[in-house]
Amino acid sequence: MRTLAPLSLALLFLAPLAQAKEYPIGEPQLCPGLEVGAVYLQPIEMAPAGMMRATADSDVHLEADIRATADSKQGFQEGSFVPYLNVSFQLKKQGVDTELKGDFHAMVANDGPHYGDNVKLLGPGKYQLTFTILPPGGHASLGRHTDKETGVAPWFERCELHYEFVYAGIGKKVGTDHGPTDPSIASHAPSMPGRVPAGRPGLAFHRPGRATDL
Repeated sequence: MRTLAPLSLALLFLAPLAQAKEYPIGEPQLCPGLEVGAVYLQPIEMAPAGMMRATADSDVHLEADIRATADSKQGFQEGSFVPYLNVSFQLKKQGVDTELKGDFHAMVANDGPHYGDNVKLLGPGKYQLTFTILPPGGHASLGRHTDKETGVAPWFERCELHYEFVYAGIGKKVGTDHGPTDPSIASHAPSMPGRVPAGRPGLAFHRPGRATDL
């Protein structure tokens, strides 16, 4: 029994933590001084209660992972989370006139801070996603030093980023597990290459607390 104890203890520490699988949406994109990755995962519970749509009324938790780039002129280190941004989203499903939109909340999970919200989609299909990002305000938000000795550059005025993805359901493979195969969906299956920008290993958007669907 004693000889088994160290092995059992080692296996305990090697056991993976509970993770929620993330589905990357296209490639991370750039705003001035920012890199923005888009992902979705299963709807999540949130505190304080009522901050977001209830999980029972949602299909996904949509996120914007925003990190500073190496050329950031606002005093942030490369790869660090940038707070106090105003982030909104717009979703349009191909072939449907209805538009989904809303404002993201800043929040923190076991893999770090991000912006996000629970969203009710319009069923399986191809979606166009737009993020609109505005810089922090001043009072009660995030001030900016402007003197010669310690100041940083002004923020960008507005940034709009566009992504495309195919939604077949959480945990389902496009064109196979979402019911009868829809050729229009299967033909647009995303490659989902992960969240590490090519040639920029310092900005890894695969946050270590979650499994990413590749």
